[in-house]
Amino acid sequence: MKIDVVSTPRLLPVRFEDALCVVIDVLRATTTIVTALAHGASEVRPCITAAEARRRAKSGDNISFLLGGERRGLRIPGFHLGNSPLEYLDSSKMSGRVIYFSTTNGTPALRQAFRGSARPVYLAALVNLSAASAAVAKAAANKALKRILLVCAGRYGQPSLEDFYCAGLMAQRLQSEFTESGIFPELSDAAVSAAEYSRMNREKPLAVLAASEHGRYLKDIGFAADLEYASQVDKYEIVPYFDGKRIII
Repeated sequence: MKIDVVSTPRLLPVRFEDALCVVIDVLRATTTIVTALAHGASEVRPCITAAEARRRAKSGDNISFLLGGERRGLRIPGFHLGNSPLEYLDSSKMSGRVIYFSTTNGTPALRQAFRGSARPVYLAALVNLSAASAAVAKAAANKALKRILLVCAGRYGQPSLEDFYCAGLMAQRLQSEFTESGIFPELSDAAVSAAEYSRMNREKPLAVLAASEHGRYLKDIGFAADLEYASQVDKYEIVPYFDGKRIII
């Protein structure tokens, strides 16, 4: 078993059927999706473009839906919701809804990970870190897979500090989960680097998010509260996964 951290989807090979993938987008897509599902959304359908989201919602057989997503951090014009997790806390609004969701980095990373692995892709963030780690370790062991890819969504094709930090924490937890089961996984150089950075900053998640390039940008455009929310480790115990069509718990 090998645990690898992929710092940006650009580094993924074309095919990797032997791997179980986890997509991490702390600021903010995976944090927001976990929040939406935790507050009653029935499923989230990741879309690459705003036009795709509108088209799929229009052909959704009269299901109750919301359009959510962002471009450059701001709500897409005409959409019901943006990409702030704070917009998804109202259970009366979320309950039973299908959310067609399109973001700059997170939703393309999910689609790419599924296309390359041809198996369900797990979603992780700081807010569901332990639950996601336990579920991924169990799934990988049960399927006797050779490797786990912790895929950081990054930002505009470049690595992002907050995703790297979360991936490092998850690599440590996965290593512990496997070791307890008598499996001794190998960590790639990237996973070792991420784990070491996360170990040095274990007690400072908000500081890490605030120091990141994307964190600074979100603060500048009025979303400082999102950083505080996304820095809450283990706020939720749910583990979403993407089956190629929809994201469900």
